Amino acid sequence: MLNNKIKKDKKSLSTPYKIIKILKLLIEQPMSIGEILKSFEKDDVFITPESLSKYITTLKLSGCNIQKLRNKFYVKYPIFYLNTPEFETLAGFDSVCKNLNSKENYNEFQKFLSKLLSLTKESEKYQNICIAQSQKFKFGGPCEKHKNKIEIISKFLDDEAQRVKILFDDKEFTITPLKFHYFKDSICLLAYDIKSSVNKYFPLDKISDIKETLSAKSPVDFSLTTTFKITGRLKNAYAPREGEIISEFKDHIIVSNKKEDKDELFKRLLKYGSFCEILYPKSDREKFKTLVTGLISNFS
Repeated sequence: MLNNKIKKDKKSLSTPYKIIKILKLLIEQPMSIGEILKSFEKDDVFITPESLSKYITTLKLSGCNIQKLRNKFYVKYPIFYLNTPEFETLAGFDSVCKNLNSKENYNEFQKFLSKLLSLTKESEKYQNICIAQSQKFKFGGPCEKHKNKIEIISKFLDDEAQRVKILFDDKEFTITPLKFHYFKDSICLLAYDIKSSVNKYFPLDKISDIKETLSAKSPVDFSLTTTFKITGRLKNAYAPREGEIISEFKDHIIVSNKKEDKDELFKRLLKYGSFCEILYPKSDREKFKTLVTGLISNFS
């Protein structure tokens, strides 16, 4: 009777969940039947030794190379294989993520990719496919067509913000070039438009002239978004502005603002006092810190 009550108190989770958990445990380290059962018990999940043996057999039959040594089970690498088209798809994802304006997102993708390649042990094959794709793109198609424009604009793509004048669709723009976005049949330049204070895409086939301005190396603030956190009770009183993206958590919210003028945004955030923190980019953190420090100094 007591054993039945204990079973009822434990979580009864689906078979697929249990099988995936077993695979995860064996990938991390060799484990005996008893050690696997203890891990399930620690998570308050009920499983019998008989069921565990069946699940391990299921994994073996599904293609997982599970071996046993000195009473402990382990997964022998590689766990699975990827074919050439699948590697080419991954290489395409890598290119897309690299061109996204978020180092954090790209770093997360790289972590995933590293883990995946470690499980297949075919990282060399993947790297060769990446090189082949880049060479194929580099010497043909839109890259070859816009070679001169790419070479000229590339001179201004560095860590120091630089201003360039371009003639785009018969209209003149003063911009700070940020990076190229490569697509199958076209190339776009992502740049900060000085006049409108926003980032824009400029397809290279519509750019007819490029000139360096006299103030080419004057500093420009071209960060894509300002991301900040508001904590405590004031998070419920925050009124979102147009274009803002908000993520809600138990005790705070994370807000990404990409359209509002920086000075106006900072003035608006001052009313939240110590409940507001600029997360990134670093340049915005420093500007906000300087603004707050200056106000404290004036009123002290």
